[in-house]
Amino acid sequence: MKIKCFVSALFLLLTVIPGQAQQDPQYSQYMFNPMVINPAYAGSRGIMNGSLVLRKQWVGFPGAPSTEAFAFNTPTKKGKVGLGLQFVADQIGPKSSLGFMTAYTYRFPLGKGKFGMGIGAGLMSYRINWNQITYRDAGDAYDALADYKKTFPDFSFGLFYNTKSFYVGVSTTHLNRGIYGVHIDSLNTITAHLAPHNFFTIGKAFEINENVIFSPSLMVKSVVPVSIPNIDLNANFQFKNTFWVGISGRSDRSIVALVQYRIGDKVKVGYAYDMSTGRLKNQNSGTHELMLGYDLDLFKVKTLSPRYF
Repeated sequence: MKIKCFVSALFLLLTVIPGQAQQDPQYSQYMFNPMVINPAYAGSRGIMNGSLVLRKQWVGFPGAPSTEAFAFNTPTKKGKVGLGLQFVADQIGPKSSLGFMTAYTYRFPLGKGKFGMGIGAGLMSYRINWNQITYRDAGDAYDALADYKKTFPDFSFGLFYNTKSFYVGVSTTHLNRGIYGVHIDSLNTITAHLAPHNFFTIGKAFEINENVIFSPSLMVKSVVPVSIPNIDLNANFQFKNTFWVGISGRSDRSIVALVQYRIGDKVKVGYAYDMSTGRLKNQNSGTHELMLGYDLDLFKVKTLSPRYF
């Protein structure tokens, strides 16, 4: 009954909220790597862990997105504070970005789990090579901009609550709406800024039997001031705490299949394949995402959550 109610709630959200595009990189294995979207996740598992994500989107489509992300987090010895670090490199056509972010989270007991409040602070570096763009008007002023770069501070905030088998989190990135501008002449100026991105995540693990765990999860993403969000709905099955297989549906008309395998007690390798079902399905051969995760119990503390997520 609990499984039926939880899944019904997720599908209700999926049917009432349509999708909207985003500026930030997209991840298919977000449920295993929440650090990349929520600084309050830092230290929540009670052990030191890191992950590396390599993502190639819309393979075969010219200028398609390509993302590399590394995230690391650890609790302190007393467990009340979590620390995190992440690097994200993203490329879309002539635009590339490099982000560096540190995270600080304070965690305290609440009910059967722990609640964390986290802040992130770092730098974003943007680069646009206007020479890679073909213009209809050869005299267009943009063509004179050549290679443009700008670096500015970036901040994020998040809340994250988790128990042994449940988690829920909310977060917002780019709180300061980092602005970069390009001045062409006295009459024309191009200005742009990073829009805040809001994330809501929720997941629950249900024990089918001693060898099988069912773990549905949901992520809702929205861009300020746009009010129409994107939704990812996922269903994972875990077998003997070693092998995961799952499928996701997105409101942007794509389907994701993913697998993950644990090597020993410390290493996990995951792979996700995204397939477009909309207009782009005939213009690319899909999206590939590879994730490598590593756990280290540095302080020999009792972990709050099994490796469900």
